[in-house]
Amino acid sequence: MSTVRQLVLERAIQKLGERPLASRLGISRLMLRALLAGVRPVPDSIWLRAVDVLDEVSATPPGPHSPQRGPSSNGPLIAP
Repeated sequence: MSTVRQLVLERAIQKLGERPLASRLGISRLMLRALLAGVRPVPDSIWLRAVDVLDEVSATPPGPHSPQRGPSSNGPLIAP
């Protein structure tokens, strides 16, 4: 079972990709994978940076070629 911290990392990977997230967090991809697998607990500093990254990504308006979503961030895709 994943912890909330692991779920935050997973969500950030979905948004950015593994390599860019590891770079933004200042850790190796190997360390990121270890954190996701529960081999090591997610430290406060990494978790908080991941939350900040998700906040930045969600605050960035979609580009002209990005799919638009409904009023909820989890809403269905709206056809362009």
